[in-house]
Amino acid sequence: MALEADTTTLSHRDFSYQLSGGAPAWAITRDDTLFGHLVIKSPAGEEGEPVYTIRTPDGEEGNVEGTDWEQIVKAYLNDVDPGIAPASSGSSAATP
Repeated sequence: MALEADTTTLSHRDFSYQLSGGAPAWAITRDDTLFGHLVIKSPAGEEGEPVYTIRTPDGEEGNVEGTDWEQIVKAYLNDVDPGIAPASSGSSAATP
């Protein structure tokens, strides 16, 4: 699924993020904080869809790539946005 808009809003974990710029790179921000960039790594992958990756604010390329830009951004934000609480393991241990 290709990202065709120059600016879009992405809701994730009770926050709203803005992706702005346009192909081949969109800045990922929330409240004027830059978290990184969504970048087109290849305009046409195996299935003809663009292949996306993440570039950190310091220019390092992320280790995830794929055609689902929304899931790539959400997974990245889970790792880098300090406002997102870590996911719970789903188990609760009884305290003696």
